[in-house]
Amino acid sequence: MRKKTNISFKDPEKIFIPLKRINKDLIIPQPSKPGDAGADARIMGFKKIVSENGKRELINIETDTYILKPLERIGCPLGFSTAIPKGFYFKVVPRSGLALWEGISIVNSPGTIDAGYRNEWMVIVVNLSNREVTLKKGDRICQIILSKMYDYEFIENENLPNSERGKGGFGSTGKE
Repeated sequence: MRKKTNISFKDPEKIFIPLKRINKDLIIPQPSKPGDAGADARIMGFKKIVSENGKRELINIETDTYILKPLERIGCPLGFSTAIPKGFYFKVVPRSGLALWEGISIVNSPGTIDAGYRNEWMVIVVNLSNREVTLKKGDRICQIILSKMYDYEFIENENLPNSERGKGGFGSTGKE
């Protein structure tokens, strides 16, 4: 990772994202190859939801491995926080190999990390398979993708412009 003393968010060729290391074992996410959209992020810990007396709490689990049961979900802290420049956000998405071979996905996919968020990044992992899956600290668990945000607002109208699809519902484009 390139360290900068004066934070400048823009460069003609690159956008620099200030990153704060929270876990000493962090491997900073980097695209694997030039032109890759996503960078793999790794598990740096585990957090589980505990319910007691009608109150829910997220607690750290002190372990290097976690056995994720079918349909169970777990929070996996990623070991860093960021200061994303205004006008950008990150999408947190599943890794295709884990989805295909292990049945692992991200519950709120894509997860969204907004420019104003300064807490540790965490991914919510779910096991959609019918067997237990072992997760380990240091495993690549998701991809993060920088995206441009556009300022928008909805403008209420009585009528909308026509389109070829019109008012066709879900699945209407798949009919022959």
